[in-house]
Amino acid sequence: MIKSYKTRLRAALLDRKRMELPGIRVIIACSTAFVLAYIVFAILDAPRGKPLEHHFTSERGWVTVLSALLLSMASAFSISSLATILRTGDRRIALFVVMAFGFAFLALDELMQFHERLGAVIGSRHTSSIFRNWNDIIVILYGVLALPILAVFLPSIMRYRMFLELLGTAFLFYAIHTLIDSTQEPRTTVSAICEESAKLLCVLYLALSVFSVFWGTLWSAAPSMKRKGRLDNPEGC
Repeated sequence: MIKSYKTRLRAALLDRKRMELPGIRVIIACSTAFVLAYIVFAILDAPRGKPLEHHFTSERGWVTVLSALLLSMASAFSISSLATILRTGDRRIALFVVMAFGFAFLALDELMQFHERLGAVIGSRHTSSIFRNWNDIIVILYGVLALPILAVFLPSIMRYRMFLELLGTAFLFYAIHTLIDSTQEPRTTVSAICEESAKLLCVLYLALSVFSVFWGTLWSAAPSMKRKGRLDNPEGC
């Protein structure tokens, strides 16, 4: 099994070298600049009489809206990647099925507060020990559950340029968000803004990671898809 896993990793690295990603760094830079500007405006646009962190702590604030939107985009990019990969004749799509459902669930969780409600129920029966509350524990468990999934699908992840790097960046911001969320009690203006900003950057890079797969697969598959189209329709009909 280990030998087969290593063989798939080596094959993935070969596929990775062949993938094209035109303009991806510009897209990443512009997306990051947009989110950073969004964070600044969220601070400046705090309603009169409300604290500066209003849009970062309110479930109806700017941060929640963009976070849910980015997670929805990540799910959509997962479905788009799946469709593009299938179009090339590849059937290794399990990773993108999992990601499509996973990101859709997280987007709904952001809007409908599944983990807050579950945390409240568990918290009414059990102490959260060293953690601030059960909400934090559930959010940490999301990351813990993601790690074995990433390990299983690592050969598939390694097939695509920038995918692993962008996922790693997302997990870095997730770790920062979780650390602040779990240790800063009571919450301050600075800790709330830093925590929610890290979450926003985390979901941005999750969306960008799957977009990079879609973008790379689309560009790399285009020539072969055109050739296949000519073979299927030799008279251009």
